[in-house]
Amino acid sequence: FNLLKNIKYISKDSSGNIYEIYAEEGKVNIDEPDLTLMKNVKAYIFFGDKDAIEIIAKYATYNNLNYSTFFREDIFVKYFLHKITCERLDISFDNNLALFYEDLVYENENMKMNADKLEIDLISKNSKIIMFDNEKKISIVNKN
Repeated sequence: FNLLKNIKYISKDSSGNIYEIYAEEGKVNIDEPDLTLMKNVKAYIFFGDKDAIEIIAKYATYNNLNYSTFFREDIFVKYFLHKITCERLDISFDNNLALFYEDLVYENENMKMNADKLEIDLISKNSKIIMFDNEKKISIVNKN
């Protein structure tokens, strides 16, 4: 392993969207040099219109070829008034998809929701809320 400190990767797609990811430290395995195992991670996705998603996580695995990132543990995501906490977040830029799961909680100013999985299309921003067990229901609590 090669140990890295204060890591910063920045990428830009053809639509002008920018992905930035930072970590206090990371490791690159000599056998898999395209993957960086990161610790104490902060990432931002800036869309062409300058909307930004902020992501904080304890760990992440970053692929420097396709920019896909797998976040793990103590994940906090903020987008305008939307907040999400979970234990796993997989972002695939090849599929323009973000998958949030494990102890998933979504909140905005009006409600709080618990579900098993949330899928968000990074282009359209359309989302799907999923329960793994069809017998269980999504929990939504109105804050007002």
